[in-house]
Amino acid sequence: MKSDCVILITGGTGGHVIPAVNLGNYMIDKGYCCYLLVDKRGIKYTSNFKGKIIKIYSAHLGYNFFDNIRFFVFLPIGFIQSAIYLIKICPTKGIAFGSYASFMPLLILSMFKVFGLTEIFLHEQNSVMGKVNKIFSRFANKIFLNFEITKKLGNKYINKSYFAGSPKNHTFNYTSRSIKIKENKLKKIFVSGGSQGAFNLNYSICNILIKIHEELNGNLEIVMQCPFNQIKNMEKVFKEKNIKYEIKQYYNDILERLYETDVLITRAGAGTINDVINTQTPTIFIPLPKSTNNHQLNNARYLEELHASIIINENKLNKEESYLIIKNLIKNTELQVNLITNLQKINNIDANTLIYKEMNLL
Repeated sequence: MKSDCVILITGGTGGHVIPAVNLGNYMIDKGYCCYLLVDKRGIKYTSNFKGKIIKIYSAHLGYNFFDNIRFFVFLPIGFIQSAIYLIKICPTKGIAFGSYASFMPLLILSMFKVFGLTEIFLHEQNSVMGKVNKIFSRFANKIFLNFEITKKLGNKYINKSYFAGSPKNHTFNYTSRSIKIKENKLKKIFVSGGSQGAFNLNYSICNILIKIHEELNGNLEIVMQCPFNQIKNMEKVFKEKNIKYEIKQYYNDILERLYETDVLITRAGAGTINDVINTQTPTIFIPLPKSTNNHQLNNARYLEELHASIIINENKLNKEESYLIIKNLIKNTELQVNLITNLQKINNIDANTLIYKEMNLL
């Protein structure tokens, strides 16, 4: 075990947590001691982490009074927890992956850096710089970007920024998707509303797919990821319509699932963008309208501009135009092949190796 200790700081959604888990596992396999600092929301994405997991309290400013009360209550608790753990660990290097959960640990590490104890690194998953990463950019030794063009980065930080992509599971066997698609086979459709704003989206997509299923004479199989309190209702609908289905709150084997998927209908979080690229899955993105700085729309546009995906605005989802777009992608194997081919042209950077090198861990 190498003497340097690395702390990975993350929380919230899978888009923040999973890249941290992937990079941490890569570093551990290289012989480094790694800790993962995460909040309650993000803990469900950490089952594959090989190092020690530390859970801290955090909350984010929300859209109602009670969310904001939780934020101000958990803020000092998170600060005290972060201080205790980080003083005990005293990491030589720390890398944060955004989210409100990383604010207090980064504040402590910034104090450590003043005394020359710790180097700070940031990773920004989205195409728009997140609030927490933006605040701590001035303290970072280096900033790693998932998107080559990242808005709200700030010109004064460009010189210490690196286009690195997103860390992925280095033990997974990624392959090129076949472009030989059978015309009349059962079409497997994966629907994922993500961890935010999934409830209404799932019902809208469900209604569209039921109609398509009937028009295609029962030629659809639906795999859906949805909130726990929605599962029974969705199961009832699919059973009544005699549709083959599988529903879970969360799929731990998402990459395997996507390789089996013919068409993905999903939100446009940064993690999903990377999964689509890595598995070359024909995808329709429906960006979350309320995402901070509209970053999901910006994420999705990256692939749309490469003719590697399709975007539907949620406010147009119930219109005939959107129904026809979804139906066309499911039926049109030539369009699926075009999307797959364009996804395969994207330069897939080895983020683990690049970040590992730039953190001077070699």
